[in-house]
Amino acid sequence: MFKTKLNYLPISFVFLTFSLIQLAQSGVVKSPVLSEDTKVDFEREARLETEEFLNTIFTAQIEFFNKLKKSLEPDTKRYKDIELFVERLEMAKEEKELEKKDIMYWETFQQFNKSPLLLNDAAETGMTDEAYQKALTDNGFKELLKNFFADVAVYFWKMAKASGKVVETTMDEYLEQMQSTKSLF
Repeated sequence: MFKTKLNYLPISFVFLTFSLIQLAQSGVVKSPVLSEDTKVDFEREARLETEEFLNTIFTAQIEFFNKLKKSLEPDTKRYKDIELFVERLEMAKEEKELEKKDIMYWETFQQFNKSPLLLNDAAETGMTDEAYQKALTDNGFKELLKNFFADVAVYFWKMAKASGKVVETTMDEYLEQMQSTKSLF
């Protein structure tokens, strides 16, 4: 019956909503596709959900790496790298401007991608591979990953739900407009 798999619908709604907003803002679509109120409501809700999502991720990472750090000797490079990583995550979490928060996180992630915090380098950790693997597991790495994927799923569900409201509102507004135009003739 449906050619589109149902699990792609939430992403499709989000894409459609952002596309409608972008087309209206760029002037490609001359008549308003979305009412200003609908657009403002969606953008506000999207910003709030995105901020909440990022802060949840930051908090989980901060907690995990603070626990992991306790398994390391304070004079190791990895301990110091984790301290710096956590400090930057805390700064990103405290940032009020969403765009800056996102940039801060991306830059932090890129910088620490060069020194993989989850991979063992005995010279940086002072631990064997087995000991570092145990430290990761004991400090909740599996839970961190599981919760991350759950948070991503919840975030996309909320965004899809908000997008669905926009599409529904837009269709209602369009139908009302069509009805009022029809009554003129």
